[in-house]
Amino acid sequence: MKTVIRSEGRIVRVEETAPAKVNLILSVGGKRPDGYHEIVSLMETVSLSDRLTVSVGDGVLPGIKLSILGKYPVPEDRTNLVIRAAEAFLARIERSFDLSIRLEKNIPTEAGLGGGSADAAATLRALNAIAGTPLSADDLLDLAASVGADVAFCLYGGTAICTGIGEKIEPIGKPAHRYYAVVKGADRVSTPAAYRALDGIGARKTAAPTRDELIALARGADVRLFNDFEAAVFPVCPGIAGIKARLLSLGAKSTLMSGSGAAVFGLFPDAASAKRAAAAFPDADAFAVESVARYE
Repeated sequence: MKTVIRSEGRIVRVEETAPAKVNLILSVGGKRPDGYHEIVSLMETVSLSDRLTVSVGDGVLPGIKLSILGKYPVPEDRTNLVIRAAEAFLARIERSFDLSIRLEKNIPTEAGLGGGSADAAATLRALNAIAGTPLSADDLLDLAASVGADVAFCLYGGTAICTGIGEKIEPIGKPAHRYYAVVKGADRVSTPAAYRALDGIGARKTAAPTRDELIALARGADVRLFNDFEAAVFPVCPGIAGIKARLLSLGAKSTLMSGSGAAVFGLFPDAASAKRAAAAFPDADAFAVESVARYE
């Protein structure tokens, strides 16, 4: 959802939601010469979201100022994808602004929920609106992919097949509506470390899903969920496997670790059962959420 504030016809502030994502299937291939891994994934945005506000000031000197609010502190410097996305956008359009960006963090970090990528995507959408939409949808996707592997998906969200390093997006029309309990315990997982661990265990035992299988799952078929990272992460973070087992005992139809972890989600038949399951984890970051539609 976007809120645009204008003054004398000029956009001065844009507020954007930045929804988290889950991976219903994540198959990881070998490492490419550029250091990235090929993946095949079915990603879906959910109703847990950060909130981003981008304001244009009247300062003489252009610059980007980032401030962080909320429960989950993240850096306010160039290591934050928000700053890198803003810099990449301004470089692409060859313009400068006096920008103030406020980020309310509601998505847990080191969780595999794509919070940083969602924030970067929201930054690109907001800046494109402020600048008068100089970039087309295709241009934005290309720029998003240059900022981070999952940023392209998070730019529009919904439910989509993601391939390449995650930058090749095939949206799925008419996906099923889903209800989730998402739980992140005390474990913290670094994505680079998870990839190194996965490389260390050698060849994957699970064949990559076909496009037909991914589409069937997106539309509600009972297709087995899997995530190649579980084999690498569970031996060093057994608490994550414990959360999966607990969600199953609470009535989840399926459970899976999202991304490289450490969050786990359970699929539930309705909002009420997802809420009850999330409430059973009072000492963890736990949320009852649902799938959200593609951003247009």
